[in-house]
Amino acid sequence: MIRRLLAGLAATLLLMAMGCKEPDGSSGGTAGVALYAYDSTTSSVLVWSDLSALYDNTGTTVAPSKTITSSVFSSKIGSLAWGGLCFDRQNGYLYLVSDTGTIVRVSNIRTQSGDVASSDVVSFSLSSTGRLSSSTFGQASLDPQTDTLYITENGSSGTQIWVVANASTQPQSATITLQALLASGDSGGTGVASASGSVYAFMLSGDTVGTVTTYTGPRLRKGTSSGFTSANTIIGPSTLLGQYGSLALDSGNGYLFVARHNTDAGASTAPILVFTTGMFGQAYDQAPTATLGSAADQPNLRVIAHAGTKDWLVGLRGTGATAFGTIDLWKSPMGGTAAKTITASPATSLFKGVAVDGNAS
Repeated sequence: MIRRLLAGLAATLLLMAMGCKEPDGSSGGTAGVALYAYDSTTSSVLVWSDLSALYDNTGTTVAPSKTITSSVFSSKIGSLAWGGLCFDRQNGYLYLVSDTGTIVRVSNIRTQSGDVASSDVVSFSLSSTGRLSSSTFGQASLDPQTDTLYITENGSSGTQIWVVANASTQPQSATITLQALLASGDSGGTGVASASGSVYAFMLSGDTVGTVTTYTGPRLRKGTSSGFTSANTIIGPSTLLGQYGSLALDSGNGYLFVARHNTDAGASTAPILVFTTGMFGQAYDQAPTATLGSAADQPNLRVIAHAGTKDWLVGLRGTGATAFGTIDLWKSPMGGTAAKTITASPATSLFKGVAVDGNAS
């Protein structure tokens, strides 16, 4: 009897303690999240340590909590790839990927401020062997459960995703041999997201999919580091997919967010399409579960990122090769909240990559 009373008391105290905190994990908390953005103007990483405070700020421009600099950024990352910033929330690493295939890894990122010690910065590169003709590298995603880095490459001769195994232990000046993740005939691959051994990709076009009813055009694929299967494809007119297709994954709740660049896609509806990871393999032509964003406010959405198990979605805008200094924030995006637009200070900041740390505290 006494044992039962003690167990009940312990459970009550635990619930009381939890009542003082926002929910985390699959229930989607919003506390303890930091935002990282790479400023191409200054070759530095701007950090907002509390995303909730940034969201609640009523100012027109908001200065970062701190700035992270390194001579390696300017020497190795001449031009950041669109979406070429990603976070390893388990190990506390930040990855920067240039549009020419150079990678910079910064360790102890949560405690960095100012100039980074040389011992905390490692640069390596993707091999020149196996690259596509006239190619440019794009969005990058780090699967923290498998320590695998995925990087899109899009060229005139096709598209592929580079698979970088053991990303956290790649040594200084290493050259990564091509391990390609692709599907025959695909082109225009600009989006990738990953978690727990699964990888999701956006392709603008490719071979015909289906047997009784066939489909062509933009598509989403689900696979692993070793390949895609045709059955795990979402494609067809109901999908509303379009140009660029940057991806962000809510791994806690199984939502895959897809950004469509409305200006280039010729679309006039909400620019973010939401699918669930469970939709893959059910049917080819499926409508999104939900849509987000404003066609009027975000017609040129180019990059999106999600906090993983925390409930934040972040977007960047761009037109052609031109980046902007604004950041769109969705707090609890599936709850129907409109985006809040933040303009960074200094006003000269230009962003092509953003990453969200869901374990900031």
